[in-house]
Amino acid sequence: MSVGVESGFSSEEVLNSRFPLHRACRDGDVGALCSLLQCISNPADLSVEDTFYGWTPIHWAAHFGKLECVMRLVQVGCGVNSITSRFAQTPTHIAAFGGHPECLLWLLQAGADINRQDYVGETPIHKAARAGSLECIHALLIQGAKADMRNAGGLTAADLAHAQGFQECAQILANALNLQQNVAQSHNGAFLNGMSQNGGHALPTIQGRSFLNGVPNRKRSFEGIEANPLKKARPNALFMAPGFLNGNGPLGGTEESQ
Repeated sequence: MSVGVESGFSSEEVLNSRFPLHRACRDGDVGALCSLLQCISNPADLSVEDTFYGWTPIHWAAHFGKLECVMRLVQVGCGVNSITSRFAQTPTHIAAFGGHPECLLWLLQAGADINRQDYVGETPIHKAARAGSLECIHALLIQGAKADMRNAGGLTAADLAHAQGFQECAQILANALNLQQNVAQSHNGAFLNGMSQNGGHALPTIQGRSFLNGVPNRKRSFEGIEANPLKKARPNALFMAPGFLNGNGPLGGTEESQ
């Protein structure tokens, strides 16, 4: 997959003309998205992968944290476990790497596979570790992510966080891994009690709620979604996806490692 711009056209022109759904999801433009969805007659259009990242519209919405767009897409039939054809990544992988805990939690509550492995054997918690997102790491652990899962290179999420220099994330993940391995019973209570004593680290909050007090309920009625567009991202935001920097493939791992 090439990240380059198609010959003779700017990246924005290609996005506007060929991938309007993807652009609406990038910008969080709910109004435009709804208008486009009303014009779709072929459900396969919802699964079209762009020529930049190989993502479908719901992957774009997840990467940029556009929860309203994610919800609209699921409402019309996009699967929360949709995988990209080349990198086998789900919207949950993308949301975790993008550092968007609210999108992540909503996807999980809607049935996303929390321990799904991608083309390099990484689960969403590996992606959160790569990004150094404490909120996403906590959300995933509390929702049941397995901290002991290893990628194709034999690395756990704690290993990745340490390698990326996110030492607080690495310590939390290492403690969680030890707890998961040592606690005989599978009840969440013992696991969460262990996390709360994690060296004095305070669990983060989302909209004023601690994860220990329950996950914010994002499984709200689709009929109640406001149609007003959210604030748009900068036009050049598309081409700054961190996974492609320094020659790497999407969300960590080189393309050669497939």
